[in-house]
Amino acid sequence: MKIHKGLLAAMSTLACCAAGVTPATASQVIYDGAGFLQGTQSFTDSFSVSSAGELTITLGNVNFPTALSGLQLLVSTANGSLGTMQQNTAGTSTNDFDVLNAGNVNAQWFGTATGALDAGAYTLEIQFTPNASGSTVPLPTSIALLLSGVALLIWQRKTRAGMDPEDVGESGVAETV
Repeated sequence: MKIHKGLLAAMSTLACCAAGVTPATASQVIYDGAGFLQGTQSFTDSFSVSSAGELTITLGNVNFPTALSGLQLLVSTANGSLGTMQQNTAGTSTNDFDVLNAGNVNAQWFGTATGALDAGAYTLEIQFTPNASGSTVPLPTSIALLLSGVALLIWQRKTRAGMDPEDVGESGVAETV
């Protein structure tokens, strides 16, 4: 009997603690790629975001065969430019850009290769993290379901406790006569 009361208390405590927990928003990788530039080249990609949020962009200038002498990125929406990035030496840099509305986002990156081969390599990764306000799971519904399930178990336990032992078979289910 003490075990059942302890279990009931633990479940109630868990339900109360769950009321204050907010789910984390997961970021998703929208673009992850690498490529080569020969001479001076430009590339463009467009993608759609479902809500306001934050873009995290990592731009890398790879030292293969030599680093690009200029590597730049422009991020824009229909409402205007979100910002630019520049990576003129070998290495990577990361910037965050706020997206205020759902819609299309355009990324344009361009660079200039130098050296004996007039070629170079780059990496680009774009991640999108939606704002937490639009992607939360309503917890009150989950808590209500949990508490109603616990209440049903308590009611069933009390109902079984009030039965005659002769009415309950070996399986624990009441037998009708």
